[in-house]
Amino acid sequence: MLCALRTTDKAKLNARETSKAESPFSCPKCGAEVYIRKGHIKIHHFAHKPLVICPYGLGESETHRQAKSAIYERLAQHPKVTHCELEYDLGVVVPDIYAVIQSTPVAIEVQISNLSLSEIMRRTQHYRQLDIAVLWLPVFDTTLQGERYAPRAWEKWLHVTYFGRVYYWLADLTVLPVHFDEYRLSVEGSSWYDEDGEEQSGGGYTKPSKRWRTPIFGVSADIASTFRSGWRNAWQGGVFSVPECILYYDIQPQWWKKKSRNGFLS
Repeated sequence: MLCALRTTDKAKLNARETSKAESPFSCPKCGAEVYIRKGHIKIHHFAHKPLVICPYGLGESETHRQAKSAIYERLAQHPKVTHCELEYDLGVVVPDIYAVIQSTPVAIEVQISNLSLSEIMRRTQHYRQLDIAVLWLPVFDTTLQGERYAPRAWEKWLHVTYFGRVYYWLADLTVLPVHFDEYRLSVEGSSWYDEDGEEQSGGGYTKPSKRWRTPIFGVSADIASTFRSGWRNAWQGGVFSVPECILYYDIQPQWWKKKSRNGFLS
């Protein structure tokens, strides 16, 4: 976690702007004592002491902390943002970043792989109940630049929820919308003779893969200036269900099936 409470006065502190001299610190959620970690390589953060079990900040990677810190710092300085806070406690949910962007309350969640799909859906529903638009942001992975990619279950759900696109964080306020198009597998042609001596043949065609998808990149977008909020009606199809929610999504029109995949577009 990047924020904790100063035990003496319950003031919320950012690890980047705090020193050990201000200790003791406590967790904003469970109230247990936490300590500050400062170094020259990893970003400054707070951590629970051993044997304390608390879901707040659990499983955060260095990449995750760097991403939400960078997003927060840029949003806090942006002229279109009137309120911005790290790890804003909304009771049932604590978004990585909460911001009011062009009068729209937005919760930004930097997705980490150990967060379950059920938890993503739970948080999305709570943001709807609070009238807050949500933007789920996994961090860009270079494997997306290959000809094929195997999306995880939560990526497939985000793809369905955001109308055929997933937003991957690149740097600062820049994200890359990605559409997962069909990937086709080749079935080799072959021939053989049956028991009556007649030649038979099979294969020689392609079929859609159940596992793989072809990533098609859209134009990189800016969180503060090229996104808007909108309602998403509840939807059920196949193995996925999407609850009624408020999404924060980019305004560029559909780009897939109009241009070939050729890397980053600008």
